[in-house]
This record gives sequence, structure tokens and C-alpha cells, in this order.
Amino acid sequence: MKTRFKTLLAPLATIAMLWTPVVSAQTLESASVDVAQIVENYTDIALASYKDALNSAVLMRTAIEDFLNNPNEETLAEARTTWRTARIPYEQSEVFVHISPVIEDWVDRVNAGPINESFIDYVAGGTTDNIINADFMNIGGKMVEIEKITPEFIARSLHQVDGQLQNVASGYHVIEFLLWGQDNSGSEEPGVEEGAGQRPATDYDLENCTNGNCARRGEYLYAAVNLLVEDLNEAVSHWVVTGDVRRDLMADPEAAISKILTGLGSLSYGELAGDRLQRALLVQTMDAELDRFSNNSHISYLFNARGIIGVYFGEYYSMEGELTRGPSLADLVKEVAPDLDEKFRTQLGITMARMRLLIDHARDVEAFDLMIANGNETGNDLVAATIKGLIDQSETLSEMFDALGLPQSRFQSSDAFDNPDAVTR
Repeated sequence: MKTRFKTLLAPLATIAMLWTPVVSAQTLESASVDVAQIVENYTDIALASYKDALNSAVLMRTAIEDFLNNPNEETLAEARTTWRTARIPYEQSEVFVHISPVIEDWVDRVNAGPINESFIDYVAGGTTDNIINADFMNIGGKMVEIEKITPEFIARSLHQVDGQLQNVASGYHVIEFLLWGQDNSGSEEPGVEEGAGQRPATDYDLENCTNGNCARRGEYLYAAVNLLVEDLNEAVSHWVVTGDVRRDLMADPEAAISKILTGLGSLSYGELAGDRLQRALLVQTMDAELDRFSNNSHISYLFNARGIIGVYFGEYYSMEGELTRGPSLADLVKEVAPDLDEKFRTQLGITMARMRLLIDHARDVEAFDLMIANGNETGNDLVAATIKGLIDQSETLSEMFDALGLPQSRFQSSDAFDNPDAVTR
């Protein structure tokens, strides 16, 4: 099954190649759509997205506070619900990651993965040599004392310290693991809830503690969610009127259009189609999932795709139902290259239809980690069809550079396409 998908998708990895523009650079200047207004609306959407992600994280922090003050299965379920809700605006915001090196550096603090859960807490067959259960740890050849766990200590002394990228200590997935615990389910538990991690609320109960060090576990969970809120506050600051990323884009609107297209293509092709979906088909275990402790991966993938649509059409609906809308890339492409715009709109619809089939299957039939398993032809085919849709729309995004008279830019690619043997070793 692995070989079949490698053969199907490998030739399409040529999307990352460079082409020579064939249309005069006057194309943008002669368009009636104001390019600066498109860029300004884009930055407004980014700001709204990150504000939404921040507000959702604050609500999650409140639910986690309630849970830690009164640890039981009901308050734990509510904290988990707020985590899932917080992923909705955040995953849409990932369309802005590749717009600036500032954001690319920042994102590794909030969404790094897959995480090494044994670095954080107990796992089946693991040891107590981890952050929650040890007083000292050997990290990068240095003995690190596990002090009181604060946001500052996580950021300074734990998260990917000494360049150890696998030692993720902050972000959504650390919080996810601390809420759900390790996913030890098997194929006999196909449902999303049944197949997720089953950490008991008593792991945080100071009077009826299970699995030891409940106070430190709670300390870590609270510090991690506070650090996430701090990091999302920082993201918002980059996109406000005086923010550095917004100002950089507004200073050169034509160059910004190129960056916007690159961001769309990089998420569509390298990140979502490659690192998240094609890699899952190659690895074929839950280790390849994005949200693997909560079985929420399929929802995150859906909102990645939704973020692409929002940027192209220049609109964003907040979690509170507020609409940010203005001149868009779609307006520009429709004027300059209407056939290309129509083609892309059709491809977006096809991709979302395939994504919905994947989502429905993951929700109603079997969880995503079972869909990607070796020998599951139905599940594999649903994922592969979604990948194909994402690659097709990425190819059209590449054509837009020429149509708009912009120098071709290289989209982020993925080892899942370019070096699949390295992924499966």
C-alpha cells in the first residue's frame, strides 16, 4: 500500500520547481483592483485570526484553571472541549506562517510536533526520567534541574533546549498530551473519543493522585497554557497597525502579493498535502498524526484548508461571528486571468468536498489513525484523494505568479514527496 501511494504522488512534487514569468510586471499596476487594499485586508484577516486564537486560548486557560481547582471527569471533559475549540482559529491562521521568517520562527514554539511524550510524563513501558517525574534530567549532555515549572522555565530551559528538536516542551500538543495522555488504543476502538488518550482526571487530584507527581503535573499544565497565551499575544503584536510583519508587507504591496501566494502554496502543498497527509500514508501509524492524543487531526486538517479559502477570497469569520472582508486575491486574479480564477475556485471546491468525505469517515466510521493504517484501502484512498486535490490547487497557485507578472517563488516542499525513504526509515 505504501508503494502505491509513492508512485501516484511522487511525480507531482515538481510543483516546487521554478518557472520564468512570461507576463509583463505591468499586470499588477494596470489592474483596477488596488493591490495595497488587498494586502491591507490580508493583514486585517491575519490579525483577526490570531486574536481569535488568543481569545480561544484564554477560554481554554479558564477551563484548565477550573479543572485543576476541581479535578474530575466533567471538568476534564470541558478542558478538552476548549482545547479542541482553540484549534479551530489556530489552524486557520497557519496560512500566515510562511509569510515571514518572524512567524516561521515563532510557530515552532506553539505547534511543534510530533512531541516525544516520554520527555514530559509517564508512558506505557517508559521510565520516570522526564520533566514531571524527575528532579534532574540529562538534556543535550547537560544535567538540568527541574525547578518550579513556569512559562519562563519551559521557554528558557526545556523547549528544544540545545537544539534537541524532538524535546518539545511547549505549545498546543504538550497541552493536548497533558489533557489526554498517551493514545494506547487499538483497532478494536475505532471511534474518535474511544480511540483517543484516556488520561484520568485523578492524574491531577492532589488527594487521590494517580501515576504520581500530580501537583507538578498540574503546575506544568497551567504553565504551558499560560505560555501559549503569551506566545499568541506576541503573534497578535506582529499584525497590529504598528506590527513589524504588517508594516513589512504594506511597505511593498507587489512583493506582498508574491508572499501571500507563497504562503498559500506552502500550506497547501508542503505542509498539509506533504508533511501532514502524505507523511501519514507513508508512516501509517498514529505517530504521523497532527493531533494524535485527542484524535482531532481530521478537524485541524479541515481548518487548514479553510484558511486557504479565506485568504483567497479575502474574508474571515471569527468565532463570535464577526466578519472581516475586503478586496481579495480572488478579485485580482478574476480580473487579470478569469479562466485561472475559475479553475482555482473549482479546485478549492473539489478539495473541500474530498476533505469533507475524509472528515465524515473519521467522525462516523473510524478515527484518522485507523484510516491511514496499512491495508485500509478505503481510508487510504480518501486521504490520497484529498492530497491530490491539494496538489492540483497548488499547481494553479504557481500559475498565478506568471499570470500576475510576478517572479516565480518556491513553495515549501516536504520529504514526504521529495525523499519518502527518509520518512519511513
